[in-house]
Amino acid sequence: MSVLPRAFRSIAGRLTILFIFTSVATLLAKAVFTYLTLAPVLSAQEEQYVIARAEYLALKVGMAVGAVGPPSLPALLPADAPGLVRILGGDAKVLAEIHDMSAEFPDLGMASGGRPVLVRGRSGRQYWAVSRASGGDAPMIVQVASEASEFRLLAPTGGRLWVASLVALILSGIAGYHIVRHGIRPLQNLAETVRAVGGATLGRRIEAGSLPQELRPLGVSFNAMLDRLQVSFDRVAQVTDDIAHELRTPLGVMTSQIDVALTAERPAGEYREVLESVREELTALSDMVQRLLFLSRVENQSVTVNREALDVVAELEAVREFYDPLASEAGISLTVAASPSRLDTLGDRVLLRRAVINLVANAVRYTPPGGRIAMEAGRDGDVVRITVSDTGCGIPSTDVPRLFDRFFRVDRARETGGGHMGLGLAIVKAIAELHGGSVTVESEVGRGTRVTLALRAGHGSGAG
Repeated sequence: MSVLPRAFRSIAGRLTILFIFTSVATLLAKAVFTYLTLAPVLSAQEEQYVIARAEYLALKVGMAVGAVGPPSLPALLPADAPGLVRILGGDAKVLAEIHDMSAEFPDLGMASGGRPVLVRGRSGRQYWAVSRASGGDAPMIVQVASEASEFRLLAPTGGRLWVASLVALILSGIAGYHIVRHGIRPLQNLAETVRAVGGATLGRRIEAGSLPQELRPLGVSFNAMLDRLQVSFDRVAQVTDDIAHELRTPLGVMTSQIDVALTAERPAGEYREVLESVREELTALSDMVQRLLFLSRVENQSVTVNREALDVVAELEAVREFYDPLASEAGISLTVAASPSRLDTLGDRVLLRRAVINLVANAVRYTPPGGRIAMEAGRDGDVVRITVSDTGCGIPSTDVPRLFDRFFRVDRARETGGGHMGLGLAIVKAIAELHGGSVTVESEVGRGTRVTLALRAGHGSGAG
């Protein structure tokens, strides 16, 4: 759990904190650089100033002592002169001073003629101080102290620099917060757009081209996700419509038959016929529900797959034996051809046989008497291909991409009977994908259809 205040848990708050810390570091670096640059220059100027003034006053004191009559030392030190100055006699007695220098420095304790030194007075202030001796038979000492301006200007005790820095930091923090808020505004707009997308507005898209470069991939990815969702929603809506359509006809037939039967007293035989007809419709509906449940389990991979080594050629022969009587009755030849004579794959025997049966059932349904249905198997690298081709009526090229959709039938009005619901190829595709394979369709109107089921080959393929 974050320990930051709520206002600083947002991106704007965190970036503002980082902005302030960065500003503080920048100002500190600038202050240190300024001090290191200016302090030596100001110190040299202060030293030259106190030396020049001390030597000047020492010269004037020497001239005053050498003149006729007693010297008037206080007259040499105007009260409004800057800095601290005092004149000491040979016995170190203060003869004259200004600005009460003795109170700040009772005893400087420095020798005459040396370099200026940095000393701290009783007030806590720092001064550059120097002593110079006057000439003549009775030399006097002139002491001059000038406050170190570089410390007054640059030291923390100056205050103004820090106050200005603090104000600058506050202003930079406020400015940084608004800059960040403005910078993340596109992200907030993106969030509002995403929030506004719902089931009724699924067609809404983000204008990725108007987003900043950093957010553009996110906008494109989100639009792609919406595209996939819309396809899924459309498919669900289509399946719902199809199911409603498939239920409406048999329910309507059953209702009409029951209504007619109830309009008058009828012999027991007529009631039996009505009940048998209703039972047929209910059986068809039950079969459709079972197929939908099976398709749903296969697509969701919730069906148990009992993988085992299978000889594809043997499975095709089993399907041929099962469907050969029906094909012969319809006047259709049903053959199996394979090269090599044994082709192994790894899969669920029941599921794969059901997939092939669906393909053969479709071929029988659309092949006219005298036609041919061929089941072929072959190996292409690591793939075993099972092909079911017929010489039936064929499928228009515009309908081929939709053949694997649920409830899709090429001629819907003509195909409502005979138990054909448009689920067979959808089940074939789901079974193929459950085994890691695929299914494709090639068809030409008037020449027939060819459906190929591709599966991964087993280790024993190619024997014999």
